[in-house]
Amino acid sequence: MWANIAWRLFWQELKRGELWVIGFALFLSVTAVVSLSGITEGVRDALAQRSAQFIAADRVLRSGQAFDQAIIALAEQQQLQQARQIQFNSMLFGQQQMQLVTVKAVSESYPLRGTLLLQRSALRTEGEAVQLKAGQVFLEQRLFGLLDVTVGSMIELGEMQFEVGGIIVNEPDAPLNVFGGSPRVIMHLDDVAATGVIQPGSRLDYRYLFAGTPAALSSFEQAIEPMLTPQLRWQSFDRESAVGSALDRAEQFLLLSGLLGIILAACAAAVAASRYRQRHTQAVAVIKALGASVAMTRLVYGSHLLLVLLASLMLGVLVGALTIQASQYGIGLFIDDYQANFSWRPYGLGVLTSVICGVFFVARPLWRLAATPAIEVLKQPAVEGRIDVLQAVSGALTIWALMWLFSGEFVISLVLFVVCALFAGLLMGAAALLVKLGKPLAAGQSTASRLALANLRRRLWPNSFQLITFSLAIFLTLLLYFLRAELIGQWRDQVPEGSPNQFLVNISAEQKPALQQFAADQQLALDSFYPVVRGRLININNEHLADEATKDDRSEQRVGVGRELNLTWLTALPPNNNIVAGQWFDAQLQAEVSVEQELAERLALSLGDKLTFSVGGQQLDATVSSIREVDWNSLQPNFYMILSPDLLAGFPATYISAFYLPAEQEAVLNQLARRFPTITVLSVDQIIAQVNDIIAQVTVALSYILILIGLSAALVLIAQVQATLEQRQTELAILRTLGARYAFLRNALLLEFALLGLMAGVFATVLAELLLLSLQQRVFNLPFSFHYALWWLGPVIGVLVVSLLGWWQLRRLLQLPGATLIRRVLQN
Repeated sequence: MWANIAWRLFWQELKRGELWVIGFALFLSVTAVVSLSGITEGVRDALAQRSAQFIAADRVLRSGQAFDQAIIALAEQQQLQQARQIQFNSMLFGQQQMQLVTVKAVSESYPLRGTLLLQRSALRTEGEAVQLKAGQVFLEQRLFGLLDVTVGSMIELGEMQFEVGGIIVNEPDAPLNVFGGSPRVIMHLDDVAATGVIQPGSRLDYRYLFAGTPAALSSFEQAIEPMLTPQLRWQSFDRESAVGSALDRAEQFLLLSGLLGIILAACAAAVAASRYRQRHTQAVAVIKALGASVAMTRLVYGSHLLLVLLASLMLGVLVGALTIQASQYGIGLFIDDYQANFSWRPYGLGVLTSVICGVFFVARPLWRLAATPAIEVLKQPAVEGRIDVLQAVSGALTIWALMWLFSGEFVISLVLFVVCALFAGLLMGAAALLVKLGKPLAAGQSTASRLALANLRRRLWPNSFQLITFSLAIFLTLLLYFLRAELIGQWRDQVPEGSPNQFLVNISAEQKPALQQFAADQQLALDSFYPVVRGRLININNEHLADEATKDDRSEQRVGVGRELNLTWLTALPPNNNIVAGQWFDAQLQAEVSVEQELAERLALSLGDKLTFSVGGQQLDATVSSIREVDWNSLQPNFYMILSPDLLAGFPATYISAFYLPAEQEAVLNQLARRFPTITVLSVDQIIAQVNDIIAQVTVALSYILILIGLSAALVLIAQVQATLEQRQTELAILRTLGARYAFLRNALLLEFALLGLMAGVFATVLAELLLLSLQQRVFNLPFSFHYALWWLGPVIGVLVVSLLGWWQLRRLLQLPGATLIRRVLQN
């Protein structure tokens, strides 16, 4: 019996439009979660695949011991692609010169990700790409001048002679640090044994490279876990590099966008809950008056909820899947070799979101409706003036749970949730205060403005709830717009157009005048010259430092940097450096050193510590006088240690400089190489291009998310206006009966929505500005700038959007005659 009643009421509710609002809100929640989860996962996968190119594989396993066939066999079982690599330092001998180099011996399948580009010509812009062959070595450009060799020359490495095959133009897993390490050499892995460099006690770095599907890689990581030791470890991507920082920041942008989308989805569910609570009391009272029991009532409305939930879920998942496919297609336009990975997580989150919203936002009103007494059928429906505390608490916890499920970040979700909750509370208080202050202005209701103010005051709590949803929708749209337009713009401006993209290393003091003249002849803006001396930190406060921590080292000896550093001396603080502790060198310049902040934290350094350096066989003592914050993303010459000139001025030094070279003038590099064969040219065009590509991908992703959230916000506003449709219909019927004209009612209605939109726009602007301040300084490490456009854009959007949506929803009611309105009210 209850099933028949439930089915008839279900179709009746569909015709009236009651269930459409609930179904739409649940659909919007599912669609937002599935779409945003899929988009963010797709862009993260794209960024992960891009970062894999910087290590030449999806995963890299490093070892200090020879290759283990058991590891190779495990990888074969998982059907992973494999490559092998050995890196070591050795002396390379030319005809008359010798040089310490970093040698990388690679197998035939190297690289698994990215591109290795080798050219026959020693000049960067000439020659065709060639393949690595046994018996050949390829050199970094600066080695040709350092060793005085050309392509085809014979050089000696260990006990074997090799032919110089050409120049290394592009190496996917080359160090991303512009000034890091010794010159690099690439050779074939099969030639390593013949060189005789592998001896007992030799320090070699063995690397296993793997590539494959995420599932296969995950299974392999689990299988290899018991074998991992400090000598056998996974290599992580260099997150301190410019490209690594760009990837981290991109993930933060996407995570934030996804969390904001979850808030909007929760707002849609909250609209549905409010609609359900306000509109069904009379219907339940009628059923109870006809003899229905509480249990039967719960079955009837529970079946309605289940049908709407299933329909919304299926449609939301379908639309979300189509959105994910479209986003993956768009990502593929930016990354040629992008491989889309299917994941059940967005769909699982969508199903879970639908269930959570249905249970926690509707179960409480459903439970209360079932207990509605039959006498309520004789009462006039009224707007609830009290807040259901239990419903509010459960709804708030539901929103936070959805944010946590989506992001997996407990702290970020909690902070963002608390900020939004505080904002909602302040908003309700401010709305109540403004409406009550406007009470004297609404007296009499003789004008459209007074009627509008009276309507705002009369529906205080519904208007407060509308104000919250309107403000949040406008706030999310504004925030994402400025995230995309201004924050990403500031991010891009950190590597502005025309920044130096060619760095000159190994400049002697005698070459500086000639190099300056060459730059002037070629109309190049040469940067300052930075002196460089190689040195090693050996003691801190007379405590000797270990080079590297090992598994067998049970002492408490402090671990040092583990390599030589590029040391410089300067009298003025360089650009992109800020003193965070201490002070820059004083006028006496007596044995002082300024240390980069992260290195100081790693070495547990503080002001006043005494550092001992080994430079050219001599030991130097320096006192830490300042700690600097360095912007490594600037791609400018930066240093971990800057010493006072009295310490290093007497040592022979080379110099570093830089200049910007347009792409059409690339032939200048060949002239520079011929004129100054001993000067090394390091191009960072590739690094800048990678950073700009990442920014472009995130910009497109945020644009896509902005469109989705903008449309969703508009739909939430429409649903919120529909929630008051019946009450407004009754009011219009009474006013038309009393003789109110069309123009009077239209002006009052537009002014009411305009005031709501104005307040929502102002509140959204304030919150957006505050959150942008926090994001710029604390999350993205960007300088804060006041967003003047935000302060007029927010209120204007609020007034226009809310007024137009309100007018669009209620225009037909205004055009109906009074008699028609009265008949509709009586029918309802």
